[in-house]
Amino acid sequence: MLDYDQEAECYDETRGGQARADAAAAAIASLLPSSRALTVVDVAGGTGIVAAALTTAGRQVVVLDLSIGMLRHAARRLPGVQVRATALTLPLRDTSVDVVCCVWLLHLLGSRSAADVVVAEASRVLRPGGRFVTTVDKDLASGFERAGGPFDSAADVVAAAESHRLSSVGETSFVGPDQGDEGPAPVYRLLAFAKGRS
Repeated sequence: MLDYDQEAECYDETRGGQARADAAAAAIASLLPSSRALTVVDVAGGTGIVAAALTTAGRQVVVLDLSIGMLRHAARRLPGVQVRATALTLPLRDTSVDVVCCVWLLHLLGSRSAADVVVAEASRVLRPGGRFVTTVDKDLASGFERAGGPFDSAADVVAAAESHRLSSVGETSFVGPDQGDEGPAPVYRLLAFAKGRS
């Protein structure tokens, strides 16, 4: 497993930098309601590079991450709106936010049950009508096969979402700009779910 505290210094530049972050943020934004200001929680938001790109159109974005090294970078981009936390136990009240997004998180978890917990936590903290947006099938996009995985297959994420009162409301994708690897640039899938109203 990668040591994200150590990796933080070079994380953005070795993973597509601002171009990849802007592409991810634009794709996420296309799946969000545009009619009002939103409170967005970027779970495992790392250096805050995607979150910073989401802070337009009146969105208030908070970065949650377990890595102190990553959060130091997020603090430079978004002072005062980063929290050290695990995706498995979000430090948020029930029904308190409009959007929870997870970009490149679920594939890293050690099991499908852990991914299910993340989806359950997203549902818990979302207001009725709120959105959960997540990347799926990351390893497939990157041509990588993870032992025991994938933990973010679209079918598994949809099933988990439905079991936690989240309904599919959209899908999009974005191209990960050239990261110096051989082969075509990866195309990442994003799924969006809405929380049912009580």
